[in-house]
Parts: sequence; C-alpha cells; structure tokens
Amino acid sequence: MKNILKITILLALIQLGACSDDKDSGQDAQTKMLTAEPWSHAQVTHSDGDLSAQYEDFVIVFTSNSANGFDGTFIVSNGGYAFAETSGQWKFDDSKIILDSGKEMEFELTENSLQLDFT
Repeated sequence: MKNILKITILLALIQLGACSDDKDSGQDAQTKMLTAEPWSHAQVTHSDGDLSAQYEDFVIVFTSNSANGFDGTFIVSNGGYAFAETSGQWKFDDSKIILDSGKEMEFELTENSLQLDFT
C-alpha cells in the first residue's frame, strides 16, 4: 500500500513589500516565490495521522541557479523520513517539483505557503 505524505510549509517570515514584475513568466514568478525565503513550520499529514511534531525543526531552502537541466539547488534540515536527501538540485515540471534524487512532488505555492504532496 502506498502511503501519501503531505507537507504544508508556512513561510516563517512574512515578505514585506513583495511585488511581481509583469514581465515574469509564470515559472519565473513561481521560482521567485519558492526561493524568496526558507520554508519552515511544517504541517505534516500521513495515512498514519498528523506527524507535524516529528518535523518541528524542519526547514527547506530553495535557491535559483540553473545548471545541468535543473532550476536550482535545495538544502533540507531535519527532513526526517520525508527527506532522506539533505541537498541537491530541483526543477519545475508542470505541477511538480522534481529533485535530482528522482523524488517527484506535486506542489501548491503562494507567497505565504508551500504544499508538497508525494508518495
């Protein structure tokens, strides 16, 4: 049976004065939002229930620096079972973020929250 893990990460710091440039493509705007600040304060749900207590110190940081077919790099702190990898490269593919480890995560992104769904 596949277990689906959903991580909703709220931005620890509210961005003041954030604005989008009309010339940005949709992906450029998403990249700017994703890489603007570290993501923390994870709310983790699993078929076993709420696992948020296991991810109290979780933080993921995305940076934008395209190379080797990827859109940037990432670093994870206290990723627990959800993120065995502590760093690597990432890229957008339609409604997914794909890591260089092969992990594919569907995502929803706003200026204040990032939701990652993966199996």
